[in-house]
Amino acid sequence: MIKKAYLAKNILASNFGRLASPYKITFVLTYRCNLKCKICRIWGKDTQDELDITKIEKLFKGLNNLSWLDLTGGEITLREDLFDVVRVIAKQARKMLVLHISSNGQLPDILFKLAKEIVKLGLVPVINVALDGPREFNDQLKGANGAYENSISAFRKLKELKQVNSFLSCTVSRHNIKHIDDLLVNLRKDLPKFSYSDFHFNIFHNSSHYYANAQTDAFPEVGFEGLKKYFDLGLKGGFIKNLLTRLYIKGLRQYCSGERFPVRCQALNSTCFISPDGSIYPCGLYDRRIGNLKDYNYDLMKLWISKESVEARKEIVNMKCQGCWSPCEAYPAILGRLIKGAHI
Repeated sequence: MIKKAYLAKNILASNFGRLASPYKITFVLTYRCNLKCKICRIWGKDTQDELDITKIEKLFKGLNNLSWLDLTGGEITLREDLFDVVRVIAKQARKMLVLHISSNGQLPDILFKLAKEIVKLGLVPVINVALDGPREFNDQLKGANGAYENSISAFRKLKELKQVNSFLSCTVSRHNIKHIDDLLVNLRKDLPKFSYSDFHFNIFHNSSHYYANAQTDAFPEVGFEGLKKYFDLGLKGGFIKNLLTRLYIKGLRQYCSGERFPVRCQALNSTCFISPDGSIYPCGLYDRRIGNLKDYNYDLMKLWISKESVEARKEIVNMKCQGCWSPCEAYPAILGRLIKGAHI
């Protein structure tokens, strides 16, 4: 209850100004990946320089305001010390409530054990398992035979855990937009208890520093109405999920019509992005490196208040970045405009 109240306080405070420290962080634990997706080039990046557990402990020790962590990759289940990392983070970030995990689902047993460990640590796990098309098409898009079956197996295992908020996550792109109807039909067969509330959609984005796919042209060319019918499927489930989905869809309409900033972003106002080597960026899309934690003795707060960080925040306020409507940034942006009223 205390952690929930603290998260609510942080969300409220983000409506009125820049927080003293971020309440939501995206931490890319590794660039290593066991797939070779067509819309993402993370798997081709250098994977040598990753923060070890000692440095991770040092980093999270000072994050007293953290309520919400997105732990992602690459594929995080490839980190041999993954369970120790999660335990260390939970121990140091005592006010953290939500631990969001993004996985490609290729190691179902490890992901299942991780989910149980997160519950044991007293956190709220939200786990997305990627699935971008029906069986053969998905495997082709992911560059690996058996990718579809592994994702289904991972999701099926996660649904056994009532305390875990688990979803299948589909990135809509030019490649798969014509295959989503077939995917939904297949899921009805492969998952007898499948509900549309189990599905989460997002749209393709380019990123130089994260996805390394800046030269990839894969945004779906179907317009807002062609996307809306799928995103509307997410209008099921709890109140908060329903609210965020409705507001996200409103912003999606504007984004598809050419407005790059449906809501003022919260990057470097209440959120930030950490790469595997400790480099800090405003988010996963804006290729604006703020600095590296090693130059600040792994004290994120020193970087947060640095001149570079303040200047980058001003750039975002003045819409100097490329703009986006990625859920990772859109959701905190929506929550950061609840009081003032978002123009969406």
